[in-house]
Amino acid sequence: MKITKISEKKLAKYKLCGRVNSTATGKLLYLMLDEIVDRNNEIIVPQRKISETLRVPKSTVSRNLRRLRDDGYIEIRARYRDEGGRDANKYVMK
Repeated sequence: MKITKISEKKLAKYKLCGRVNSTATGKLLYLMLDEIVDRNNEIIVPQRKISETLRVPKSTVSRNLRRLRDDGYIEIRARYRDEGGRDANKYVMK
């Protein structure tokens, strides 16, 4: 078996994730958000889409997003449509 050397830069986000005080699902969710973040550290994605992607119940996604928010890893900003309905939240990585 060949051992591949992995750069510190590639390992940095996994080391950061290892320090996230959350469940395994919460860490996976954090990694997913970190992967799709834009240059402003913001993501707009419906919880339903996250749930389908990770194959976990939406309630699990909601609970873990709140934990990440409460522990200071992300900020959750509610968004509303012009006609008054709710839109997908915006998540800001800290």
